[in-house]
Amino acid sequence: MSGEPIYAPQPLSEDERAAIVRYVASIKKQLQEVSELFGTRYGKTNSLADLSAKALVCTALLEDELLHSEEPEKTEDFTYEESAIVKTAYTGR
Repeated sequence: MSGEPIYAPQPLSEDERAAIVRYVASIKKQLQEVSELFGTRYGKTNSLADLSAKALVCTALLEDELLHSEEPEKTEDFTYEESAIVKTAYTGR
């Protein structure tokens, strides 16, 4: 990785970005619980505990990148149809 941001051809809308941040935060919370469970039950050196801790770190890095990365400039002619992820964010599913 070069450390430079990678932009998708079509930038995320504000609603899509907010929905993804909420999903990632939810996943991070679940992984935290799983990591604690495996660490407590099997010990910190167990492969399940180790992998769940690594997954938690990766999710935290993804969340941080989503929260702190800049969005590319939006163009006047950019339009999008509401994506499935945004629709589920509104319904809570």
